[in-house]
Amino acid sequence: MNLSATPEEIERKLIKSLREKGYKLTSQRLEIIGLLARDMTHPGATDLFRRVRKRVPRISMSTVYYTLDMLKKEGLLRELEFYDRDNRYDVTVADHINLICRKCGKIADLPGELPFSTEAVLKKTGFQPVAMRYEYYGYCKECRRKRAR
Repeated sequence: MNLSATPEEIERKLIKSLREKGYKLTSQRLEIIGLLARDMTHPGATDLFRRVRKRVPRISMSTVYYTLDMLKKEGLLRELEFYDRDNRYDVTVADHINLICRKCGKIADLPGELPFSTEAVLKKTGFQPVAMRYEYYGYCKECRRKRAR
């Protein structure tokens, strides 16, 4: 999914892709997909579980993980792994830069061009990239404002 897609477009694409691949779309899965499409903060599995459970009380944590793994396996979701915090999930699978706040942990996407395309890396170095992850670490506007007080 690209950075300019609306939540409705993201949700439609995810559902359409899963239907075409023959997956059963239960109300629990649809609720998870809907939340992922609307939440561009790159939520973690526990956060998704807590929020989805408000609308679908009988959902289990294993259903959340299974749905995330299914979306990831089908290339519809990107998992951001961290050594010092919970993994987070991003429905924007196109290459982009993530802005990660060291204080509150919020993750946002930075629209615009990447520093290097895969073609440029291949041409310059002979290395063929198949996946990439760009991140800038710092402090979001809200946390910087709180620090200034």
